[in-house]
Amino acid sequence: MKKKNPPETTAEDRSRAAREKAEREAEKKRKADEKARAKTIKQARQKERTAIKEKERAARIKKYNARLKKRKAFYSKIFGKLKNDKHGFDYDNHGFMPRVMFEVKGDRASITAKLSSMNIKCCNMRERGGFTLFEISKKDSKKVIAILQEMCYNYRIGATYGVGRLCSFAVARLGLLLGAIASAVCLHIAYGYVWRVEVIGNDKLSDSAILSALKDGGVSLGSKKSGVDELVTASLQDMNGVVDCSCEVVGTTLKVRVLEATDYTVHTTAPAYASLYDATVTRVVMRSGTSLVKRGDIVGKGELLARGEVFGTTGELLYTKACDADIYGTVSLTFSADVSTVAVRYERTGEHKRRTVFNLFGRPVGKSSSPYASYETSSHTANYDVLLPLYVTTYDYYETAPQEVTLDINEVAETFARSKIDELRFVGDFDYKYTVTERFAGLYTVHVFLSGETLISTATDPPPLESPPDEQK
Repeated sequence: MKKKNPPETTAEDRSRAAREKAEREAEKKRKADEKARAKTIKQARQKERTAIKEKERAARIKKYNARLKKRKAFYSKIFGKLKNDKHGFDYDNHGFMPRVMFEVKGDRASITAKLSSMNIKCCNMRERGGFTLFEISKKDSKKVIAILQEMCYNYRIGATYGVGRLCSFAVARLGLLLGAIASAVCLHIAYGYVWRVEVIGNDKLSDSAILSALKDGGVSLGSKKSGVDELVTASLQDMNGVVDCSCEVVGTTLKVRVLEATDYTVHTTAPAYASLYDATVTRVVMRSGTSLVKRGDIVGKGELLARGEVFGTTGELLYTKACDADIYGTVSLTFSADVSTVAVRYERTGEHKRRTVFNLFGRPVGKSSSPYASYETSSHTANYDVLLPLYVTTYDYYETAPQEVTLDINEVAETFARSKIDELRFVGDFDYKYTVTERFAGLYTVHVFLSGETLISTATDPPPLESPPDEQK
């Protein structure tokens, strides 16, 4: 079979192939350059992160070393006070055996040799201020005096050690032992009492009211833990607004949990009640006293609604006591205010300070005050109520500075309307609307219209009663 020759390539084909090969090489080189560049950037970022971590680690080590240095200085100061030297206890204990100290002005080697030849044992031999100091048994003191006189050495007899000095040593440390025992006894005694009362679960009733009821029942700071649960139950079981209660003692803290009645309302009494608004009376709730209005009456602002005098069927005054009433009415009010869209808000500057206050046995130790003129604050209390009723409260102060911002006028108007709604405390459904009128650039007038049922009675002092209410009308 005859072999076919390969097709001939033209110059154009060879040129195109060369161009394609060059493009492939250029693309390959570009990708290699991009890969190398990405690797370089990655290494630089890794190096930067490593440098940041090293810097943070060095800062932490420096901070730790500073704390450690302060701690060591503090400990060394305490140990220096406790050490047995002239700045501390300044006392030496030399055992039970009676000993006498000698201070001799002479050669130490000669003294040692002479005492050894006489079978006299000496101890604690040392030199101080040109004198040789040593201690010998008290029974050998006469021999030593004779030897020193024979050697023509100047000497003086120092302190005497023995059982008496050891007893003095023990007595000197007896105060520490007695203090430790007294502290342990005080801690044990203090741990058997309540040093803090915490009320939980109350929404309508105030802490002071519950604490007052507990105090009347014999539960207060310093009360014994034993039997405190029975006293809490007896104190709160008949209290108005409390359905049930329980308590537990955590450390030296008494935690009292109360369950309030859902339909309970805190009532206040007054000599009389007057109307806060121009209104149409819708409801009259009288608990004590005499109502001067009835449902459907139209009353004006300041008009007397009820008073404490109680009259008989024939109109005679029976008795006078504090009035207790809630009178509701339908009101329709309009409020106006000039507002601006430019407001000042306080933003944090980044400056921050921390203060710590201790509370021991219900008494604060130290005070916390802000170092800034304008600030925001937050606090956290840590409970260390194990052996001692200790609470540590940490206050964080963040400096703030005024920043001028521009608000939406509808947001400003809505905020103003909501403030008036909250002020009136409507009962049930109510109607409201507002309009905004621009006076000039940045300044607007907001008109708010409110209508609904609310509490209209407020405490007041009544005028002198001249005749029964029926006769007044």
